[in-house]
Parts: sequence; C-alpha cells; structure tokens
Amino acid sequence: MKPAFRIYNVIRPIGWLYGLFTGLRNRMYDGGMLKSVSFPIPIICVGNITVGGTGKTPHTEYIAALLKDRMRIAILSRGYGRHTKGFILSDAQSDSNLIGDEPLQVKRCFPDVAVAVCEDRVTGIRRLADLCSPDVIILDDAYQHRKVTPSLNILLVNYSRNILQDAMLPAGRLRESANCRRRAQIIVVTKCPKDMSSREMDDLASMLTVSPEQEVFFTTLEYGGLYPLDGKSAVPSQDCPVLALTGIAYPAPMETQLRKSHKEVSMLSYPDHHDFSRNDISEVEHRLRSMPQGSIIVTTAKDAARLSGMDLNDDLKTRIFILPVRPAFLRDAKEFDHTILNHIESFKQS
Repeated sequence: MKPAFRIYNVIRPIGWLYGLFTGLRNRMYDGGMLKSVSFPIPIICVGNITVGGTGKTPHTEYIAALLKDRMRIAILSRGYGRHTKGFILSDAQSDSNLIGDEPLQVKRCFPDVAVAVCEDRVTGIRRLADLCSPDVIILDDAYQHRKVTPSLNILLVNYSRNILQDAMLPAGRLRESANCRRRAQIIVVTKCPKDMSSREMDDLASMLTVSPEQEVFFTTLEYGGLYPLDGKSAVPSQDCPVLALTGIAYPAPMETQLRKSHKEVSMLSYPDHHDFSRNDISEVEHRLRSMPQGSIIVTTAKDAARLSGMDLNDDLKTRIFILPVRPAFLRDAKEFDHTILNHIESFKQS
C-alpha cells in the first residue's frame, strides 16, 4: 500500500466527522434552532464551499463594477489574515495588516466604495447600514456564515476541482457537503478552459443544479497588461525574464499565462494569504541575483496588497509588476447581469 493512500485512509474518517458536524449545524439553521438574521436591504453573498482557489474576489469586483454607478454599494469581508479584530471601515491609509489583503485589493480597485471588514457579518452589516446607508451590500466569502440570511447566494465552484468529486476536509478541500449547493440561487463554475463546449457546460450545469430555479454560469480567467507596483516604472518588453511571486491557492493559471508571453519564467510560490517576511524578501532578492540582468518580478493584485506595505528597497520596488485578472463569462454574461439587477429591483418592490 502506497504511503499517500495510507495517509488518506487515516484522515478520511476525520473528514466524515467534520461533515457530520457541519451537516448538523446546517440542519439546525435550516430548522430554525439556530438564529439567522435577514435585513431590509439586498445582501448578495459571494462564496464557496471549498478551501480557496475559486476566484471570490475577482467575482466580487465584477459585481461591484456592475452596480457601483447605479446605486450605493458596500462590500463586507471577514478580512482573512489581518492583524486586527472587530469592525473596521477602510480608508486611503488602510493596509493589509489592518484589513487583510483581499479587502485592500478591492478598496484600491474601487476607492469610492465603502469596504469594511468584520468577522461577525451581522455586526458588520448593521455598522455599514448605519455609517453608509448602502442600497446593497456584497458579502465576500460568507457562504458558511449562516448567521446571515442573504437575499441572494452566489456559489463559486472551481472547474478543476469539482465539488461533486471532492471530499471533506482534511481528506479533500470541502468545508461542507456538496449538497449545500442547494442554498445557492446562482452557481458560477470558475476558471473554465476558454474552449469549453456548450455541451460540456450543459452537462455540468445539469449535474450541479438541485432545483429548476437555480441558474448556472461559466467564467474563465482574463488577464490584463502588467502595471508597476510603484505606479511609475516603465513596463518592460516581453523578452525579459520573469520571477513570478505568488501567495495564492492556485498559481498554475498565472504561470501558464506568463509562459505565453515571456520566454523565461521562474516560479516562487508561497501558501495562500502568505504574510511575506524579511526572510522571504531576501529569498526573492537571492533568486533575482541568479537570473539574467533586467529580470522582473510579476505578482498578483492580492499579493501586491501585502508587498506594498513592506519596507522594500527602491531597486526592488521598480522591478515589481502586477498581472491583473478578471472573470470573463463564456456565455450568458448579460443574463448574469440581468439576474443581479433584477434581484435587487425585485427586493426593493417586495
């Protein structure tokens, strides 16, 4: 028996126990034994039932971009990885230690939008309602936060990690049973191949839905052009060697993209939400010294949110560039937009 198989057989029962616990908790919420709070404004939840890697923040940004010029919006996150607790409303001076890397990324993308963090989403929503009077609140990564009853639940599923074939933590990456997809009104299959056929989309949608009312959409990753961390350095040519620096759950798509446009790409990957240290920066500098003259560092917007708060020397700052990414719908983009806008309008009229 292979060691990996033996380890799986040991940890799989732990996953069963974890599944029993989360299942009991969900049944208590569904049955009213545990209290869930509804609110008089639309609450749109964007989340998943797996650990990382589904693209929650880019999809949250997509919805924010759709709504921000039509109404007052606010975005609430737990602020994973921050060094603080409680409710914090971000401002121009906020950094990743204060609010977390993903909320900081969102705030920089939408400086005029209210972005807050709070581990207790009920408290966070109430504070945002008092401070900002938003017309709608977007919850980033709150699918498991059953203390809130969202008016619209959007569940993200990674195409490469089908929840129907996954296992509960720690044997797999599920935070709750795949059956919990029933809570979602919308399911978005993310990080799909660009050449995915309509037949495959239809078949996968049929497998994922548990009720006729659920809608399923499919998105892929669309990368933009590099831009400098310091806001002023010139973007180099595509011939220059690249050190890709990441602290995200799935860096493979970024590596694939960079290899399409650069001849030489080296990867330096850390765990998701990695809190970069001085030793890490020393490792980055050591790797750069071993690479050809003129090499640059390419990182993600989420990683840049953490790196920008560090005391980096001027030479290193001028060599760091950000590769932006956004979701692109493979089909039915207008239908997705209409579903979101129609939900908000219907909520107001109810």
